[in-house]
Amino acid sequence: MEMAVTDSLRQQAYAQAGAFVRTLDGRDPLALQRDWALSPAVAGEIIEMLDSYFAANEALSLAPLAQAFVPGQGGRPAVDAYASDAGPLGLECRLLADGKPGEAILHLEMSGHEGALRLHYRYIGS
Repeated sequence: MEMAVTDSLRQQAYAQAGAFVRTLDGRDPLALQRDWALSPAVAGEIIEMLDSYFAANEALSLAPLAQAFVPGQGGRPAVDAYASDAGPLGLECRLLADGKPGEAILHLEMSGHEGALRLHYRYIGS
């Protein structure tokens, strides 16, 4: 069943994605496994992807909530939330490095019911 993308749902998804990105910023595979139930292989792959896009000292973040869902240059928002036919809410989040947009896009899905969302990591790409 497809989720309706409401402002409330966007805000909940943004909060989950922000928490995930704060964990990514620590570049700690054990924290990814512990906090987000990722396998050691997936956590290691994420760290490798981050290292290919960003310098170790660059702080990772999302665009601020007030700007996240507003279309920017090229018409795409920094955080794009969309309903999928499969049911989960999809999120494409442009990762910021030291507050500046980078090339990397974090792809996530949010699933849940009764008001609770659960984040599912998909991949990081360009």
